[in-house]
Amino acid sequence: MTGSLKLSPIALALLASTTMAQANEPTEEKIETISVLGSKVSNRTATESTSPIDILDTEQLNKSGYTELGQSLQSIAPSFNFSRTQVSDGSDLFRPATLRGLQPDQTLVLINGKRRHNQAIFGLTGTVGAGAAGTDMNSIPMMALKNVEILRDGAAARYGSDAIAGVINLSLNDSTGETTGFFQGSSTGEGDGDTYAFGLNRGFDIGSEGGFINLSLEYRDADGTNRAERDTGGSSTIPAGELSDTVRWRQGNSDSEFTSLFFNAALPVGDKELYSFGGYSNRTAFGNGFYRDFNRAERNVPQVYPDGFLPRIDNEADDISLAVGFKGDITPDWSFDFSNVYGQNKYDYSSSNTINASYAAEYLANNPNATDEQVRDNAGPRGGYSGGFRFDQWTTNLDLNGVIDRADAEPIYLSIGAEYRKENYEIVPGEVASYACGFSNASSSFPSVIDSSVFADCGFQAYQGLRPDAANKADRSSHAVYIEAETLLNEYWLVSGALRYEDVSDSGDDIIWKLATRYEVTEDFALRAAASTGFRAPSLQQSGYTAFTTSLGGDGSLATSYTATAGSPFPEALGIEGLQLESSDNYNLGLAWDVSNDLSITLDFYQIKIYDRINLGSFIGADSDELNNFPDANAALKASGAVQANFFSNSLDSTTKGIDLIASYSTEVASGELEITFAANKNKTTIDKVNSPQGIPESIALDEQTRSFLTHGQPQERATLTFDYKQDKWSSLLRLNYFGKTEVAYFSGKHIELPGFLSPTNSWQDHSVVESAVLVDINLGYQINEHFDVSLGIDNLFDKTPNELGEDEVLNFITNGAMRYPLRALPYGFDGMTYYAKVNFRF
Repeated sequence: MTGSLKLSPIALALLASTTMAQANEPTEEKIETISVLGSKVSNRTATESTSPIDILDTEQLNKSGYTELGQSLQSIAPSFNFSRTQVSDGSDLFRPATLRGLQPDQTLVLINGKRRHNQAIFGLTGTVGAGAAGTDMNSIPMMALKNVEILRDGAAARYGSDAIAGVINLSLNDSTGETTGFFQGSSTGEGDGDTYAFGLNRGFDIGSEGGFINLSLEYRDADGTNRAERDTGGSSTIPAGELSDTVRWRQGNSDSEFTSLFFNAALPVGDKELYSFGGYSNRTAFGNGFYRDFNRAERNVPQVYPDGFLPRIDNEADDISLAVGFKGDITPDWSFDFSNVYGQNKYDYSSSNTINASYAAEYLANNPNATDEQVRDNAGPRGGYSGGFRFDQWTTNLDLNGVIDRADAEPIYLSIGAEYRKENYEIVPGEVASYACGFSNASSSFPSVIDSSVFADCGFQAYQGLRPDAANKADRSSHAVYIEAETLLNEYWLVSGALRYEDVSDSGDDIIWKLATRYEVTEDFALRAAASTGFRAPSLQQSGYTAFTTSLGGDGSLATSYTATAGSPFPEALGIEGLQLESSDNYNLGLAWDVSNDLSITLDFYQIKIYDRINLGSFIGADSDELNNFPDANAALKASGAVQANFFSNSLDSTTKGIDLIASYSTEVASGELEITFAANKNKTTIDKVNSPQGIPESIALDEQTRSFLTHGQPQERATLTFDYKQDKWSSLLRLNYFGKTEVAYFSGKHIELPGFLSPTNSWQDHSVVESAVLVDINLGYQINEHFDVSLGIDNLFDKTPNELGEDEVLNFITNGAMRYPLRALPYGFDGMTYYAKVNFRF
C-alpha cells in the first residue's frame, strides 16, 4: 500500500517500546509498521488498522513553504485545523490546533509516545478554541521530527484525559552518522513578511551497541505582514472622515522570532535501555491592538501621541521539556517501560507604544496649570510588563506489555499500565502602571486631559495588566491504571479492548472503555469499527483562572468585571460547586480497501457525543434580574467588589458527526513515480443541551457568539488533492487545499449593536463570514548532488484571500475602514500568496 497518507495498524497502541525496537529497520519497513500508535503485534501492516491513522513523514511535512508545524500539518491532513486569529492577545504566538472540529484541549499530543504538556494560556472569548488550553504545536521544531502520526478516533481508554477527538504523536529523529539541515527564505506577494529559517540536525552513535543521541537546532526570524488600509479616524492635521496619509492600523502576522533545541537519545544498559528526549524553545511576537484615535478622550494623551497611537503587545513564550525512561525485557514474552516526563510552558505579556491615560489625568488634576510639556513628562511609562502565566506538568508511567499464549488459538497481546501526573498553574501580575488608576492607584479615575467631562481609562491600552488580586496558584494530581488486550478470533477477525480508571484530585474519577474490531472480508477489503467512552478533566487553566478588568462609570468610578474561579463563592451560590469531568461517547465505522496494488481507499464515519463540555459563560450583573432568586450569589458578587462576573462551568452537551475519506494512488509516468492522494473531512457539530443553573437564562451559560464558534467557527468541509511526482533528480508537487465556509457572530451586528441608520444599507450584517476557498500550492525540487538539493515553491499560487469587508459590516465601521478582512475564524489567514526558496544539505 503506497501513497502520501498512510494508515497505520492497530489504534490502541503499545508506546515507545515498539519504536526503539524498530529504530534500525529500513525506512520502507518502518512506514509499513506503526511506531508508537501501533499494535502490540509489530509486524502488522498499514492495511490492518482498526482505527484511522495518518502517518506523515518529514519529506511530506517539508514540501511546502510553511515553517510552522501546525501550518504544515493543516496543509496535508484535512481533519486537522489551525485557525488564524488576530488582535486577540496571545494569538500572535499560539494558534488553536484541533481535530475533527472540536476544541484544542480535546486532542492529546504525545512526543515519542509520552504525554506532552499543554500551554499556559487559552484563547479569549471570541476566538476558535476560546477557553481551551491545548498544546502549543508551534513550540516544536519540524527539524527534530521523524514523522507525525494522527489517530483520528477517541483513545482516552488508553491514554487518558483529553484524547476525545484523537491523538497526535510526534516521533523524534533518531538517525545517526550524518548531518542534515536547511536554509529557507520566503516573502509574500505583497512584498512583506520576509522570513528566514535555518535548521540543523546531527546524530551521533554512542558506543557500538545501538546507543545514540540526535540533536536538532532550528531558528526562524519573520517580519510581520499588514493588510490594513488607510482609515478615516482623523488626526491633529487631518479631519475625521478623511483618509489618513498612511496606514496606521495593522492586520496581519506579527514580527516574530523562534529558537529551539531538541534532543533524542538512547543508551543500552545490559539488555535494557535508558532513553531520554526533550527540548527548549523560545518564541517572541510583536502584536498589536486597535489603533487609538487622537480624539478619544478616555484613551489618549495628545501631549504624548498627538495623532493617536497603535498600542503594541510583546508576547514571549518559553517551553521546556525533559523525559527520562528505562525499558527492556522481563522475560521473552514480557517487557516493561518506566518513564518520567516534565514539561513547562511560560507565557508573558509586555506592552509598548502604549499609555495609561489616567496617569496624565491625575497629574493634570493635581496641577491644573501644567504645560503640555509637563503633562507629557508626567504621563507615566509608555510600556512595561503586563503579566504572565505559568504551567508545568510531571507525568510518571509504568507500562507492562506481554503475550499470553493459547494452545489452540491466537495469543492474546496484553498491556497493563499505571500513570501518575502532577500539575501546577500560576497567574503572574503585571507592574502597577499596567493596571492602576493614576500614580496613586486610586479607587476612581480622573478627568481626561482632552475633555474634563470624560474620565480617563485606567491601565495600559490594548492589554490592561493582570492585577495582584487576580494572581493565583493552583495545583492538582491524578492517578490512573489501565489494561488493554488484542487478539485474532480467527484468521480474519481482529478484536481489541481497553479499560481505564482515572482519578483527578480536583474534578472526580471515571472508568472508561474502548472496543475495536476489524474483519477481513476478502484479502483486499476489510471493515473496521470502534466504540468507546472517554473523558477530559478540566484544565488548571480553566479551574484555576481568575481575572479582574476595570472599566469606568460615567462619574469616573471604577466598575470591575470579575472572572470567578471555579468553586468560589459566586458560582457556588448558583449551584456550580466546581468543574467536573467532560465525558464522551465515540463511535467509528469504516472500511479499508486495496482496490489494486496502486490504489487504496479508506472511508470512516464517526460520531462524538460530549457531555458537560466546559465553557466560559457571559457576565451576570449585581442586582440584575438574573440574580433575583439568588440572594447569596448576589451578595457574593458584591463582596468581590465587582459589578459583574462570569465563570467556567460544564455548560453544554454536543454531538459531532463526520466522514473521513482518503484515497491514495501511485503509478509510473514518463519513467517517474506519480503519487496522487485525495483526503477529505466533513463534520458538523450541534448543541444538544445547555446546562444552565435553574433560573439563569441559557444565553448566560452559552451566548450567541460562543455558540457560533463551536458550531461554525471551523470549516465543516476540508479536502486536499496532492500530485507528487519524482523523476531522477527532479521532484514536483501540486496541492489543492479546499477550506469550507466559516460563519461567526463575533464583530457582527449580533455582537456589537449599532443603530441601523449608521449603515449605508440601514442594517448590519449579523455574522462575520469567511467564504469557502481553494488554495493551490506548487513545489519544484532538484537534487544537485548527494549533498545538496534545492526547491522553489509558491503557497497560495492564485493569491486567495477572504472576501473584503463590506460597508455594512460592524468591523469596518468600528475600525474607520482600516480592516480589510474579518479578524476571526480564518482557516487560512489573509496574507495571500507566499513564495520561497529552500536549500537542503546532507553530509
